Amino acid sequence: MTEYIYHAVDSKGQAIDGTMAADSEQNLDIQLQQLGYWLIDAAKKHGKKDLIKVRTSRRDLIDFFSALSSLLAAGVGISKTLDAIVGETTDEGFAIVINDMKINVEAGISLDVAMAKHPQIFSSQIINLIKAGDYSGNLATACDDISRHLEWLDKIMSEVKQASIYPVTVLLAVMGLVFLMFSFVVPQFNKIFISLHLKLPALTRAVVDMGEFSTRYWWLLLSIPVAITVFLKYGPVWSLKIKIKLDQLKLDIPVFGHLNRMILQSRFCHNMALLLKAGVPILESLSLCKALMGNWQMQTAVAEAEAAVNEGQRMSEALRKHRIISPVVLRMLVVGEETGELDKMLECASLRFDKEIPRQIKYIFNLVEPVVMFSLISIVGLIGGAIFMPMFGLISGIGN
Repeated sequence: MTEYIYHAVDSKGQAIDGTMAADSEQNLDIQLQQLGYWLIDAAKKHGKKDLIKVRTSRRDLIDFFSALSSLLAAGVGISKTLDAIVGETTDEGFAIVINDMKINVEAGISLDVAMAKHPQIFSSQIINLIKAGDYSGNLATACDDISRHLEWLDKIMSEVKQASIYPVTVLLAVMGLVFLMFSFVVPQFNKIFISLHLKLPALTRAVVDMGEFSTRYWWLLLSIPVAITVFLKYGPVWSLKIKIKLDQLKLDIPVFGHLNRMILQSRFCHNMALLLKAGVPILESLSLCKALMGNWQMQTAVAEAEAAVNEGQRMSEALRKHRIISPVVLRMLVVGEETGELDKMLECASLRFDKEIPRQIKYIFNLVEPVVMFSLISIVGLIGGAIFMPMFGLISGIGN
């Protein structure tokens, strides 16, 4: 069958865009008419190019899967459930996607395949969870698990943003103040020092030189943070060596490294627990989790665990070789493998991280705030002292 991108209208004259597989354009027309739609235009879909370029928020996905779970648990059919959700969706682009899924489901396509047509919204993990839930007859439960998992992610990101607002604001203020003082205040005082023919102390000379450099090369100073941002964002894409080094740095950096390790372990436990609970085989679960880690070191650990399980060994034995996995998590994995309740033990580990990570985030930012404030006071005091030292020397000379 060929995948077609179509433009159609319903009985009310409302335009509908979507994708559907058919043997021919004529067959596509017949399929759409059977569903109550009239084909206006159609074109073959090439490669992985998507018809609907939509980005939706995590909150919209949480609401979508929560509603999907509730309605399916109440016995409402998938098609009617999707139709009901479309009416409640305020995001126009996401509503188009849901409507396209509904049309494909009505045409006899499974929900996971309908979702797979929109990979920019539904990840491979979500699609496989839906597929496993549909196969096992626990689709409503799978949707509820996805909703709760996305809710956890949203909560963590919200706490990080909330905790970082104050220190980031202060840090930006410090950088702005320092740039202002070196670019405008210090050069003005330097003119006074020159006119008075004052002999400058070493500290004052250093501050004045930095001020002159800032005035002359301000564009370079402003370009440095931009260059660093570009490097951190695109460096891992350009070079695998850069990605490996940066991913390792994220784990070794003081204070934040421990938090990054906890987040990676939590992501692994959450995803593995969800997949195993939905009935996805352990090998496939490890393969899916490997692509979701977002860190080369953790991805390597999961890949080795996958290879070990494929050879008939225990997952915990392979993960034990990597210090990124904590002893507590390893003990839970061993117990889960020995009792045959690996999904439950992974869920217990993920719940433990759910409590520890927010506490660690608050601890880190409570630690960062006084450090930033102390840095601000020190920098301003240093510059102020350097500027007024020659003045005090001049006053002392006049007094004598």
